[in-house]
Amino acid sequence: MSLMRSSILSYTLSIIAIVVLTILLSVTLFRLHEIKRTMRNNVNANMTWVMYQTHIKSLLLANAIQHRLLNQASSHDLSHRYQMFLSRVSMLEDGPQKRSLQRIGMADMIATQTEAVLHLGNKLDTIEATTRDYESMLTALDTLNNLLLKASNKSTLEQWDEAGAQIDAYRNGVLTILVLMIGIWIASAIISIQLLLALKKNKSNQRKQQREIDLLKQLENERQLSELYRSFGSMVSHQFRTPLTIIDATMQRLIRAGDRMDADEVQLRAAKAWEATKRLTYLIEKILQADRFVTQAEVTMKQCCLAHLAQLAINEQHPLSPTRKIQLLNQTHGVSTVICDPVLTLQIIDNLLSNALKFSDEHMTVYVRIYQDNGWVCCAVRDNGKGISADDMPHIFTRYFRANTATDVDGTGIGLYIAAELTTLQQGKLSAHSEPGEGSTFVLCLPKLNDATNIISRKRHDLTSDKGE
Repeated sequence: MSLMRSSILSYTLSIIAIVVLTILLSVTLFRLHEIKRTMRNNVNANMTWVMYQTHIKSLLLANAIQHRLLNQASSHDLSHRYQMFLSRVSMLEDGPQKRSLQRIGMADMIATQTEAVLHLGNKLDTIEATTRDYESMLTALDTLNNLLLKASNKSTLEQWDEAGAQIDAYRNGVLTILVLMIGIWIASAIISIQLLLALKKNKSNQRKQQREIDLLKQLENERQLSELYRSFGSMVSHQFRTPLTIIDATMQRLIRAGDRMDADEVQLRAAKAWEATKRLTYLIEKILQADRFVTQAEVTMKQCCLAHLAQLAINEQHPLSPTRKIQLLNQTHGVSTVICDPVLTLQIIDNLLSNALKFSDEHMTVYVRIYQDNGWVCCAVRDNGKGISADDMPHIFTRYFRANTATDVDGTGIGLYIAAELTTLQQGKLSAHSEPGEGSTFVLCLPKLNDATNIISRKRHDLTSDKGE
């Protein structure tokens, strides 16, 4: 429960940090946009320039009028000055300049005085223009210049106020951004810490899972070892009981009535005890031989004919079971060459034949079939014995395991185990198929010549790659 609460708290804190980080980034971008927008060219600065230009053109026009009064200026020069004055006055009537004049309260006065100047200016180029008109024009221009100077002063003061306000706004904006950046750093630090904690927790979980896997493997190994000991104990108690019973009964009989037995009876009972002892020796030797054979086996791969090896194994069984019939069927059409260790392969087939003869009746034939299966050459050994139950099939290649149908037959349960291990050493396959009451079939498959070469090459390449890594 506490682990779940800790996980929920961690996720909640991470989500809150991400949301806060997103909000802070958005506000920061908005503030930067506001600062950028306020850094545009100041309208008041532009207004000061326009009024300055209008004032200059007004003075030049007044100067031209005074020269005209003194008969020193041509009408063309006066007209040019007047047109330049008109171009500057028209700029005062544009949107930004007009709004600026309205803001400082000078728009109406300048507009009225400008109309008066324009009304007088229309007479300057006419013949009817008199000295009085020129003097009135000078007076009107002088009044307009005073208004422009006053407006320029107010605009300059407003510009300074606006510049001060902008500086304050910039400073506040920078401070705000600094605070936001600190908040972003804190949120990022929280997210980073959460990520590091999550990574640490993930690694801890991985180590925990690996420990669990290792423990499960160890538990499985212990279980298999326990099962091995159980199977070994069951095999020993069953297989050793009969010869030990024979030896015990014989010795007890000789101890109690040995003086009353004739030489032939003593020899007969001693022979029984000797046979039981040999049987025990054989069983022990088989058990020890299994470990030595599997752990110390040296694999020498050669080109071999699997059908020929099967025939050799059959020939070896004839002296041991002279009354039994073993039939070999070669269906490879002469193509049964594999790459294998002939000694180990012969041992595998010999074990399969020995089991088939052991677990089938004397009058039944054991069949050996050699055939091709895709890239494999297989040797199938089939008997018509009792078969193996479905429950025992997964364990038949386990060391010391003996099926329920084999309890009445002597054996150690290591023959099929040896066969399976030796098959693995040669990159082969060993499988079994059985039905209770219908016999069993054991199939040894080894790669054909070309396919075996490819498999060996791949194995060598894998080993080389592993060493390189």
